[in-house]
Amino acid sequence: MWLNQLMSGSPVDFEKRCRTRMKVGAGFVLLGAMTMGVTALQGGSLPVRVLEAEAVEFMAEYYAVFGIALIAAGGALIVKNMRYLKNPELLKKGQVAEDDERNRLLGLRCWAYTGYAMFLVLYVGMLIGGFISPTVVVVLQTVLAVYALLLLVFRTILARCM
Repeated sequence: MWLNQLMSGSPVDFEKRCRTRMKVGAGFVLLGAMTMGVTALQGGSLPVRVLEAEAVEFMAEYYAVFGIALIAAGGALIVKNMRYLKNPELLKKGQVAEDDERNRLLGLRCWAYTGYAMFLVLYVGMLIGGFISPTVVVVLQTVLAVYALLLLVFRTILARCM
């Protein structure tokens, strides 16, 4: 299982990891192109009866920029990993940096602290959101619940794998 490879201390084939990341980058590019395509197909003709004209224009621009960002991120991921695969020295440096225990520990702690901070930010947002709109509170509460559920699911999966 890929979770075992991700969490175990044993070294993983860095070239294979780079190729996988290139596939993920291609997925980002594809998703970005799909987002841009949907925006182009809509042509600014989102259901106006649901959204005001300003909101329709904003959403079209938002999705266009989001699509461009996905394409750029995917392209950067592909280029970075292609550089690793083409240059053996760079490949070795990348592998050493990624397999370094200190870097792994920093990454794990970073994810943990970010998770705690996200719970706090969502909670404060729910408190403040009540003064803005009940919809904001419900959306933030739903995001918080899904986040907590995902934490529970992954905690259970990782407890079984390790």
